[in-house]
Amino acid sequence: MQQPKIFIQSAEQISMQVPLSEEWMTQPVVSSEPLVKAQNPAFRDFIPAGEVRRMSNITKRALVTSLKVLQNAGIQQPDAIITGTSFGSLDYTERFLDAMVANGEQMLSPTYFMQSTHNTVSSALAIYTKTKGYNITYSHGMASFDLTLLDAWMQIRLGMIGNALVGGHEEMVESFYDLLHKTGYVGAPGMAPCGEVAVSMLLNTAENEQNLCELAGIRIVNTNDAALIDKNLDKMLEDAGMTRADISAVITGKNGNPANDKPYDELTHAMLPTTPLLRYKHIFGENHTASAFGIYAAAQCLKHGNIPSTLLDDETATRCGKADAILAVNITSATQCSLALLKKI
Repeated sequence: MQQPKIFIQSAEQISMQVPLSEEWMTQPVVSSEPLVKAQNPAFRDFIPAGEVRRMSNITKRALVTSLKVLQNAGIQQPDAIITGTSFGSLDYTERFLDAMVANGEQMLSPTYFMQSTHNTVSSALAIYTKTKGYNITYSHGMASFDLTLLDAWMQIRLGMIGNALVGGHEEMVESFYDLLHKTGYVGAPGMAPCGEVAVSMLLNTAENEQNLCELAGIRIVNTNDAALIDKNLDKMLEDAGMTRADISAVITGKNGNPANDKPYDELTHAMLPTTPLLRYKHIFGENHTASAFGIYAAAQCLKHGNIPSTLLDDETATRCGKADAILAVNITSATQCSLALLKKI
């Protein structure tokens, strides 16, 4: 049986860039600050004012990007809602813990606790869209968003669902940033700023002019063996009817920290030594679910048919032209790597 093609029909972002906009492609916001919070849109344009004030930022941003995506696609209720978040609502978690200490663990308001759980976002989306179908949240560190894509892609290919609303959502508070800084994960000299992420997109099998691109394949390889990763890339390309020569560019999670960037350089040099490299974290920021920005940026490039200079890696700036197919690489740990193949329609 012929497998259906899977398209990214619509995608929206809220980040340090202008929200719900592709202005970053030509006029990106640039910051030298180590921590840059997201620019919030007018939430009341999407959510009733009385409800906005009772929601955490991560929930409000997820709702706005998701509702905008569904509006763009002309869909009221998706078949599935699949969310990826590594830490959930850090803000409300911190507020709940502070209240526990201040009040001696007594007379606590349940609001902060209820909205601090990781699955709050998926639940809120289901309530707002009145969706009673498949609903799940992945909280698997830097692989969280990659797993949402893989889950949706597999279920659509198996015919279990026709479309899926997928998202990667993360927020940051100063106290947690300080902890990440101490570990060396963020804040190193020359490194991309730590940021917040809200990316929603709709995967669909319907072919229309509105689609951004085709999601031709996705694989998560639980190894750091370059030969096995290479083999998985070849199999993914074969299934998509493509070769390595068809890949216009590789978009990676390089962030300016040598410890983070070295594995990407080694892997891309071994797999696709002459293919131009792209990066996105200097524009959108670093965090555990930042890979959602990589997929979002690649999809927008394929829709527009070109790659803006803002994404080009310095070493390959003169070797990149039109965008026909982009391979997104996310090294999520020392022993795990995800590959996503996006193709122009």
